[in-house]
Amino acid sequence: MIIVAAMTRDRVIGKNNDLPWNIPEEMEHFRSITKGGVALMGRRTFDSIGQKPLPGRPTIVISKSLEERTDVDVCRTVEQGIEKAKSYNLPIYVMGGSYIYNETLPLADRMYLSYIKKDYDGDTFFPEFSEDDWEVEKREDHEEFEFVVYKRK
Repeated sequence: MIIVAAMTRDRVIGKNNDLPWNIPEEMEHFRSITKGGVALMGRRTFDSIGQKPLPGRPTIVISKSLEERTDVDVCRTVEQGIEKAKSYNLPIYVMGGSYIYNETLPLADRMYLSYIKKDYDGDTFFPEFSEDDWEVEKREDHEEFEFVVYKRK
């Protein structure tokens, strides 16, 4: 399972149920690395992308309140969501939000993190993690963000 997130160095991932930044290069990077896998996200993240599945990716939404749908899989718990994601036999990309990241972080074997270079205010944060548990597998410097791949030690 792979966690995918964009955040500031202060771990801001959102504000008012949206991204505080608009960086087309980072969004395109996100699309290219997650295409062909399963998208696993919480309901608020699903709301923030317009309540539609991500193209080219089976989409699983974890929610206690969302009605069943035909275009995405709705699961009531993180555990059910992970089991459903595994049934696709594709890479599983955890796409947020904060609660879903927090619940899946201990289970993830990789993280694809885009660190936004500018500071932004936010109300939603990526969970803290110990870099001692992870090794940097790859770093890419981009104009407005740094992309880092972490592999669990």
